[in-house]
Amino acid sequence: MIRWFLLVLFGRLTIYLIQKFPLPNFMAKSNAIKEWHSCILCMGVWIYTLLAIIFRVDLLGVWFGEIGLHYIPFVSEFFTGAVTSWLFYIFEIGYKERYLSITILE
Repeated sequence: MIRWFLLVLFGRLTIYLIQKFPLPNFMAKSNAIKEWHSCILCMGVWIYTLLAIIFRVDLLGVWFGEIGLHYIPFVSEFFTGAVTSWLFYIFEIGYKERYLSITILE
C-alpha cells in the first residue's frame, strides 16, 4: 500500500509540473498532444500507468485476487493507472467545487 501512496505522490507531482510549464514548440504543433497536456484525467492515466510499471503496483490483483484474477502484464498496470487517475480526478473536481468556487452575492 505504501508503494501506491508513493505512486500517487510522484504521479500528482509529475502531472502538476507537466501542466505548469508550456509545451515545447515542436510538441505544441500536434492537437493530440495539446489535448493531452490540458486534460488531467488523460494525462493521469498514462503517467500513473508508467509509474505503476516502475513501482510494480497492481490493484487488479489486490481487488480481484480472490476470484483468481491475478497479475496480467500491462493490463494490471493500465488498470491501476486508470483507476488511480479517475479517483484523483474526482477528488480534485470535488475539492475545486467545494473550496475554490467563488460566489458573488448581490
